[in-house]
Order: sequence, then C-alpha cells, then structure tokens
Amino acid sequence: MSTASGPLDSIKHIVVLMMENRSFDHMLGYLGEPGGIEGVDGIQNAHANFDAEGNEYKPYAYGPGETAFHKPGEPFDESLDPCHAPDCVAEQLSEFNGVKPGGFVKNFIEKNKPPQEWWRLPMGHYTADSVPVYDFLARQFCVCDAWHSSIPGDTWPNRLYSLAGKEGPKVHFGLLEEIAELFTGKTPSIPIFEVEAFTRQLGDEQWRWYSDDPATLRGADKRYRDFDHSNRDNFAFFDRKLVGEITQILESPIASHSSFIDDAATGRLREVSWIDPNFVNLHTLDPLSNDDHPPSDILAGQELVLELYDALAKTADWEDTLLVVCYDEHGGFYDHVNPPPVNDGSAYSTYGVRVPALVIGPRVKREVSHQLFDHTSLIKTILLRFAADPEQALARMPARVQAAPDLGMLLQDAPRSDIPPHDDLHAVIDTWRNRARAERRVSAAGGPSSAVDGAGHPLALTHIQKEFALFVGALRKKGLPAGHP
Repeated sequence: MSTASGPLDSIKHIVVLMMENRSFDHMLGYLGEPGGIEGVDGIQNAHANFDAEGNEYKPYAYGPGETAFHKPGEPFDESLDPCHAPDCVAEQLSEFNGVKPGGFVKNFIEKNKPPQEWWRLPMGHYTADSVPVYDFLARQFCVCDAWHSSIPGDTWPNRLYSLAGKEGPKVHFGLLEEIAELFTGKTPSIPIFEVEAFTRQLGDEQWRWYSDDPATLRGADKRYRDFDHSNRDNFAFFDRKLVGEITQILESPIASHSSFIDDAATGRLREVSWIDPNFVNLHTLDPLSNDDHPPSDILAGQELVLELYDALAKTADWEDTLLVVCYDEHGGFYDHVNPPPVNDGSAYSTYGVRVPALVIGPRVKREVSHQLFDHTSLIKTILLRFAADPEQALARMPARVQAAPDLGMLLQDAPRSDIPPHDDLHAVIDTWRNRARAERRVSAAGGPSSAVDGAGHPLALTHIQKEFALFVGALRKKGLPAGHP
C-alpha cells in the first residue's frame, strides 16, 4: 500500500457532502448532450424500455429534452418515489428485450402503481436550469462519470460502505420498535448499526461531523453513541442554531456550539469535514429538506452546495482544499450504465448504480474522469492523506477500501488560477428561495398556501424522514440531548 504523495500530499482539508437518492443520468446526464461537456457518458448513450400503452417495454434511445423535467424543482410527490430496495434494484438492472439495465419502468409501475401520465418518471432527467450550481461546478472542476454506489441497494447499506467499507448488523430497540409498529401498523426501520467507521483511524482533533439532524455517523458506529466519550466536540451543526444562554451553559459538555459556516469563516476547519444534508426540515415556509431525497425540491440541495462551496472558496486554505459532492445511491432513477462486477468477499457481485459525483477544488483538474470509483474511495483518500500511519490504518479496513483507487489522480501539482467567480449563482438561488417561500405562505384569500407542503397543509414525512424520527428517538433514549446533532 502506498501513502499519500504528489498533489494529494498538498491537500490540507478534505470536505465530503453526501446527498440522497439520484442517479447520474437523472442529475448530470444532460452534460452528455450538445452544449454539455465533451466526453461525459450521459443520456446521449441512454436507452429506456417503455411503450405508450405500458403493456410491453421496448428499447428506444431518448434524445435532447425528450424526458427532461422542464421546470426546476420536483414535479412529483412521495407516492411516486421509485423503489430502491435491493429486490427492486435487481429488477431495474435486469435485461428486457436484449437491453440491460431494462426494468426501471416495469418496476416503477408494479411497485408504485402510478397514474399513466407518470409511467415514464424514472427515465426523467434534469437540465442545467434545475441544477445551476452543479452546472457551474461541473464545467470548472471534475465530473466523475464512473462513480458507482457501493452496493446495488438503498441508502443505509451504501452509507455504511462510505463510512466503514462494509455493512454491519442492525441494533434493535425492542420496546421502541413495538410502540412505533403500534402506531404505524408495520415493523419500523431504525437506522442504527454496528460498524467501525474510518474516523477511528484518525485522531479526534483531525475531524468534525456537521449536520442538522443527528449525525449519520452516530447511527453507524456505537463509539459515537457513547455521549460521555471525549469526542463530543466532533459533532456540530452545518449552520449555527440559536439556543438560549442557559441551555448553552447546561449542555456545553455534550457537543460543540460551532458550525461549519463558523469554522470556515474563522479558519478552524479540521483536516476532515463530513457533512450530512438536512434530512428533515419542519419549517412551514421552506421546502421540506435539502438532501435531494424525493420529493425534496432539488433547488434546496443546490442552495446547500452553493453555501458550502462559497464558504470554502473564501477560506485562506482554499487552494489546498478538496471538496467531494456525491450521492449515496440512485433512488430508483434510471442510469444506462450496467454496474461493473466486484469480487471482494462481500455479499455483492457488482457495484451499485452510477451516481452523480463532482470533485472540486483549485488543485482539481478540469476534466471528465472515467475512473471507476465507489464510496470507499472516500475512505481510501482520507486515510492515505491524514492517518498517522496510512498503511496500518488501511490494513484495518475491509478489502473494498484497500482495493479502492484514491482521488489523488484527479489532482494537479499547483493550484489553478482560472476559476471564475460564482457570485451570479447567489441571485439565482435567492430568486428561487423567495418564490418558494411566497408559494408556502397563507393564500391571499386567507386559506392554505398553493404549495402542498406550505401553510395550512398537513405535514407528510417521507419514509426516510420517518426513519430519522425513530433514529432521533432512539438516540434521545440513549442520552443525546435535544438540540444537538
């Protein structure tokens, strides 16, 4: 095993943001069309399997605009969220009429039973108007068009691979699960597991986890569910939450009252920053969350990425910072690339579906990378660069991590000086935010808002938000105080 060398050795900060449930073709595939970026393997190569009656599925190539969502934001509700459980992914990736992957529409119709006008939804893709921040970053930095989710399945197994290079057993909370089942009518899924995260191979002073909800790391590794542990300062909000002075005094031993935005502004970023998006947003006047999990408005996700990029680009260490934005899994949305095989002793014979991934920073080459990556490349890169003994640290990780390529190949020796300003993006996002809030206010006639998730409408949590509600309840039961990530 090699240790960090060359351009990677010059990196002072690695920052990771992992979003939710979108495929590469769905979010960035438009870059393969005319006017996009030369070399991107996008929707110009994609095939769908669908006929107008829905009685049989025939391969056809879809061209520019044919399956584009023609307005920013999300055009559907949770009832139309495609299935992405392992059995569904297997059907989505199956062969139909000689085309593989060939079962996305078939699985969507069978599982969701949507109105006919929505049958083609899994084949839909966004364009630059809907993802303006990604469009800017993709054109200035590196688009990875061969980054696959780690396993052909859903959120939590893939996030565990990004943290530990493997899955782990779930922790069961008998009484809590029984109560939840009594109210919901089905066995709940509380996302709490037993794996050893890569952060164990770093000193506590080297990393910090930022979130708005309780950190996903707490759900993965029991070490971080011990709230008396000395790493309490490793968890902070992405943006500062206002709490009363008495609350701060009483709870100061439990968690940091810093935030990513504060740390970036004051030069206190640690060597590794991992950011969870906001999975649950209960604000009446704001769209439901910014994690991009359907039906979240993807422009809320664009706002999050812009604020993250903007904060980093203004730091003194920006020239030596590496930012990675990727997605945990494809969310049941179509991607035309068949997952490649993997042989690492795990339960999986292939990687998962291709997901969007951007590698960003002044030392990042402006290019399209066709290198096969999965989420374990994040662990490999972090430990190569920052572990006290990289060879020993990597030897403690599973085989998938040890075999993964690191991101150093995407870097160049000297920082670039040709990155244009991004100020105009703030106006684009501010315009959307003002419009979104206006749509969610009480209507002019005094009744419910025009937006189904705004004033006067019942709050309907998505399945991942329901999981997080149970997750929060389990952590509170174990001693995590309210108001802390």
